[in-house]
Amino acid sequence: MPMRSSNWAELLLPTIYNFYDIGRQLRPELRPQIYNVQTSSRADERNVGYGGIAPDAWDNYEASGVKGRVDFDKGYTATYEHQEYVVTFEVERKLLDDDQYGIVAGERARKLGVSATQKMEIDAASVFNNAFSASYTGADGKPLCSTTHPRNPNKSGNLVNAGTSALTKAAVSETRQAMMSTEDDAGNILGMMPNALMVPPELEDTALEIVNSLQDPTSANNAINPQAGRFTVIPWHYLNDSNNWFMMDTVWMNLSLKWYNRTPLEISVADQTATEAVYEAYMRYSYGWDDWRWVYGHNVS
Repeated sequence: MPMRSSNWAELLLPTIYNFYDIGRQLRPELRPQIYNVQTSSRADERNVGYGGIAPDAWDNYEASGVKGRVDFDKGYTATYEHQEYVVTFEVERKLLDDDQYGIVAGERARKLGVSATQKMEIDAASVFNNAFSASYTGADGKPLCSTTHPRNPNKSGNLVNAGTSALTKAAVSETRQAMMSTEDDAGNILGMMPNALMVPPELEDTALEIVNSLQDPTSANNAINPQAGRFTVIPWHYLNDSNNWFMMDTVWMNLSLKWYNRTPLEISVADQTATEAVYEAYMRYSYGWDDWRWVYGHNVS
């Protein structure tokens, strides 16, 4: 089809999308490995939590011939409200006329792909960067990592998944034991098996020494290192505190840490003249957590 002033901007869209995808691939994303990424067709997503079951309910039938009846206490409702993210950029008509669109327009689209990935990674990491902030809370009204998580809307008592210990072999051992003792709202041990350490780049070497050394890195007596092989180390460029670190059970994490793509990135022609076109890039998503029990964070001063 011959190029006309009425369609030249649309003709560039396949090239722009292609270079955008190239830009996205230049920045490997950790977000899809950390979050349970889903699509959404609603204005928002709401996940209702339910409490635990008392194990002795299973004993009723053998003891009395009466089948045990279980009730589920309603927990907190996590609401994910999708936010809109929009940017625009311009491409000159002369680039197409001079056969330079693959260089200049393509380079702009590639940069757009890099930027979109950075934006989503920054947002994904914000859950951890704000894990101890009283102004960044989950469904229970507490930060992701807190010493005062309420058990349930209808039950008293607090639960803990926050500390202040620097990253050491001893702190890893103590935190692992604390996570393995994590309870549901009914007081049942959940059976957490923490298997990952998320750290900023500054702590990556320390974390690797702790979890990969077969012998105790703090001992000169050839003592074994019990932490060897227990954890995967996950360094993340976008963690902004060089001292804070997190222990996670990735199985429970996948059930609780959510990312909803309401509208994957779209690029369209927003405006066009004979000499230039304005393109608009649009995406819409939300993210957060249903429950906090999959993580234990240390806010190190």
